[in-house]
Amino acid sequence: MLFFDLHVHTSGSHDGFCTVAQAIRAAKARGMRGIAIADHNSVSALAEIPKFGGEDFLIIPGIEVSSRDGHILGLGISEMIPRGRSAAETTDAIKERGGVAVAPHPFSPARKTGVVLKATFDAVEAFNSHAYFLSNKLAKKFAEQNRIPMTAGSDAHFPDEVGLAYVGVTCEPTLDEVLKAVTRGETVIFGRMLPLPRYIWRSIYKFVRKH
Repeated sequence: MLFFDLHVHTSGSHDGFCTVAQAIRAAKARGMRGIAIADHNSVSALAEIPKFGGEDFLIIPGIEVSSRDGHILGLGISEMIPRGRSAAETTDAIKERGGVAVAPHPFSPARKTGVVLKATFDAVEAFNSHAYFLSNKLAKKFAEQNRIPMTAGSDAHFPDEVGLAYVGVTCEPTLDEVLKAVTRGETVIFGRMLPLPRYIWRSIYKFVRKH
């Protein structure tokens, strides 16, 4: 079984404090075979993929789009998806480009909820290391009840968060095969939460740096 963290942010995000190189090193240290880079409304970091990708490590291109209904992950996407559109328009744009549309942290109280009800998604993020309280349990239950494939990701913004949550798949370590495993629901979910005090401190740090 191969392990992939399917939700990683780099310094390409406005609130990311992790270079691509740091993310890769952290992922390898935790036994990951690859990561999905999904920066907020940006694909700038994806230009670095050719420098680091190889047979032993897969970097999945992606983006986390701020739709007007909430955040949406596009896996397998290397180009910008406009922000501010409806959830349905955003997922359609991802799929038209051959990507996989994922509803990340769909029930997290710290983020806009309900996006999962406003579009047809290829998968639901059933475990997110930054989604506290009952968020992950509700996401997993929703996916199971509606028979939607599940993913997992750390939602890392700092290097030491990479690999806290991930999926296990049994397939060839190629972009097409991993994404097919996701859409077919052939994933096993693993993860643990970022300690709450660290989450609070880093949220304050990001806010101060931003302002």
